[in-house]
Amino acid sequence: MDETVTFLHSLLTRQLNNPVTILSINLGLYLLAEQLFIRTGRKAWLHPLLTVSLLIYLMIRYSPLELESYKQHSDLLIMLLAPFTVALAVPLSRQLHTLRRTAGQLLGSLLIGGFLAVIAGMSIAIAAGGAREVVISLANKSVTTAVAIVMGKQNGAIIPLVAAVVIVSGVFGSIVGPALCQKLGVTDQRAIGFAMGINAHAGGVARSFELDATMGGYASLGMCLCTVYMPLLVPLLIDLLL
Repeated sequence: MDETVTFLHSLLTRQLNNPVTILSINLGLYLLAEQLFIRTGRKAWLHPLLTVSLLIYLMIRYSPLELESYKQHSDLLIMLLAPFTVALAVPLSRQLHTLRRTAGQLLGSLLIGGFLAVIAGMSIAIAAGGAREVVISLANKSVTTAVAIVMGKQNGAIIPLVAAVVIVSGVFGSIVGPALCQKLGVTDQRAIGFAMGINAHAGGVARSFELDATMGGYASLGMCLCTVYMPLLVPLLIDLLL
């Protein structure tokens, strides 16, 4: 009996630590979390990114799946972030007519909004007594994950922390952003979308497209412009403040 249990445990361990299995786990659990989010009326506390993170943690914690093996075999998904970053040029090119027509207003919003987003993250970390690496990690939160990870590596950040704060800020912004704008009397879909793209990046873009096509277009524009602005702004602020 013990030999059978040992054999089954060994078989399960080999299967769980297989690259194909781990890729299937990532995709399968995300699809499951997304369906749960949709079927429960898009409750904020059941956002797919939060749910799938919890499910993966529980699987690693209570199954033979090893953390190092999971990280190693999830590299394929990380590698796909690079072509995703390049693909950001597509929505940006579709909004060029908008960029020309309202360039002044958009540029002002980008410069001020992006600056405040970075300063807010760094200020919180500094006020809490965070180490230099923590402050730098929070400085990289105001851009989509693909770019934030590259920036974090260049600036000496803690990469898992960078990914976490980007995801959390994206989820939080996508949930709170539209309601907060409405509360403050901001009703222009273009303004809301652009703000969502700057402050909530990919999560904000996805949420904006769910609410309104115009809002989604401006959100994608804001996110794309941030991918150009943040690599210039963040190192400058790090040098000035740290």
